[in-house]
Amino acid sequence: MEAAILLTTFFVFLAIGVPIAFSLGLSALAYKFLFIPRIPLTLIAQQMYGGINSFSLTAIPFFILVGTIMDAGGISKKLVEFIRTLVGHKRGGLGLIALFSSAIFATLSGSAVANVAATGATTIPLMKKNGYSKGFAASIEAASSSLGAVIPPSLPFIVYGGLTNLSIKDLFLGGYTPGAIFIVGILIIILYKAKKYNLTIYVKANTRARLTSLKSALPALITPILIMGGILAGIMTATEAGAVGCVYALLVSFFVYKELKLKDLPRVFLDAAITTGFVMLVMSIASLFGWIMAFENIPQKVANLLISVLHTPAAFMIGVIVLMIIVGTFIDTLSALIILGPILLPASTMLGIDPLHFGLIICMSLTFGVLTPPVGTCLFVAAGIAETSVEDTAKNALPFTIWLFGGTMVMSVVPEILLWLPRLAGYKG
Repeated sequence: MEAAILLTTFFVFLAIGVPIAFSLGLSALAYKFLFIPRIPLTLIAQQMYGGINSFSLTAIPFFILVGTIMDAGGISKKLVEFIRTLVGHKRGGLGLIALFSSAIFATLSGSAVANVAATGATTIPLMKKNGYSKGFAASIEAASSSLGAVIPPSLPFIVYGGLTNLSIKDLFLGGYTPGAIFIVGILIIILYKAKKYNLTIYVKANTRARLTSLKSALPALITPILIMGGILAGIMTATEAGAVGCVYALLVSFFVYKELKLKDLPRVFLDAAITTGFVMLVMSIASLFGWIMAFENIPQKVANLLISVLHTPAAFMIGVIVLMIIVGTFIDTLSALIILGPILLPASTMLGIDPLHFGLIICMSLTFGVLTPPVGTCLFVAAGIAETSVEDTAKNALPFTIWLFGGTMVMSVVPEILLWLPRLAGYKG
């Protein structure tokens, strides 16, 4: 009964438009005063602090800052221009520019929303100018930018690793294969539609132009090698790699590209701080909500219920994907991950599902939320840049969403697709 009241209160607050963090906090406080008044408020504060008091989570502000610096320093423009010299002459080349630019920027930011804002400001106007419809241009960028939550260094992977004590390095390694699969699928769809609509192409760049563009983009391309190379080689933790990435991004933006000025730093740091503050606020309050659910033994009850309905690992994983897609439609990725991860993990463990495989699938499933209204943050940002409606963008993004969904379904029932690379690097799960 008490558990039903807790969850009902949360969804009522959410339904009337209260932000997710405050919906969680208000429902948790209401539960505390109604059913466990003997617990002091100091314990509530301690639980909130404990939810973010993790060394691994300090990687989050660093990677957010890397993406912010890269955007402000003009690095995304250099990446777009380099990709243009490589594939701009292909039919659908502008769509491929958006795809590969987003894929590369994903290795810098770890955020789908940062991705669409950084590369979309350049690629979407280019596509519109060259015959792409507004909705199609926006949908390509939104779908491509969703890779920011899958390709390392992915913020959802960092958060999940912090929640479950799984190796962030293993999660990162597990993200490369689905990232490659999703890129191939998006590429095929772009090429098919480009041929269908007979879209215009650029003149093929000569070798000299390509080498000049490569020289200009090389400092930016070194960034993911520096970050992920340090992590995978065991030289740096994810947090340390994020810090090194920030310093490197500042040096490149100041002294190589010279587009970032001292007067820009307060704005850059403020933007990163606002994003970090939102993420940490949600995480701290969600940890309080999760603690109260654990107090009521809700995760175990949910686990038993799911297992009674979904008896096999394959059925359970498919059920989780469907649930995550529905939840991701209404709640942002990190919030849903923090709330549902601790609830669903016990059930997956009881069914013998590898925790790394489960973590990768749940993170991937929630990323669909950036492509589906009403929350669909990537849809909103891309539609805003393209000056079109969210509905038009969502309609054009449907083939991409179907590919992402189908790919995730296959990977959920064939664990080796995701686990072969981590196991090659020593994962023993």
